[in-house]
Amino acid sequence: MTGERSDRRRLLLRGGRGALRLALAGAIVGAARGRWGGPPAPRPREAAATGILRPPGALAEPEFLAACLRCTSCADACETDCIRFFAPHEGRVAGTPYILAAERACNLCLRCTQVCPSGALAPLEDIAAVRMGTAVVDERLCVSHDGTGACGACHTICPLKNRALTQGLRNKPTVHAEECVGCGMCEEACIVDDRRAIRVVTGRVWT
Repeated sequence: MTGERSDRRRLLLRGGRGALRLALAGAIVGAARGRWGGPPAPRPREAAATGILRPPGALAEPEFLAACLRCTSCADACETDCIRFFAPHEGRVAGTPYILAAERACNLCLRCTQVCPSGALAPLEDIAAVRMGTAVVDERLCVSHDGTGACGACHTICPLKNRALTQGLRNKPTVHAEECVGCGMCEEACIVDDRRAIRVVTGRVWT
């Protein structure tokens, strides 16, 4: 009788441990799916035109891909929850962080650069030292340039306004590439919905 109870206890313990493992696995997969969900990753055609927008402090693309641990620490620290991750089927960029500025831009809190354990994101403290890319204005789409309006949203939101971005008559924006940090806040704020009139170009080619 005692032996039967012991066997039953062992079975219950095994079952409980198995359930716990499944619950933990489910939680991990659920968290990953949540980060891989939301706005779609940039597609090859889009990346060919603008490049992949990485978080602040990202090393040059080959070095970044080699150093990134795919650990999600950058997203855990992100103040605005703008960091997404490429899905598992996305080849060599799978699991690495990116930003879709048109959906949610980087506000340059720089917390991601302070927590990256591998140095894939170099630590930064001064927003002026960030070089994520360069904003480029499409004058054919910008309402201030084409004469259909007078916007100024990009200038208003720019964290380095009157340095990285200035405006002229009818609030026409001009980007100064040597000062632009490529945070994408101008792209998010742009009032042109179908395709932003100002976009961050990074040169990080999708392969």
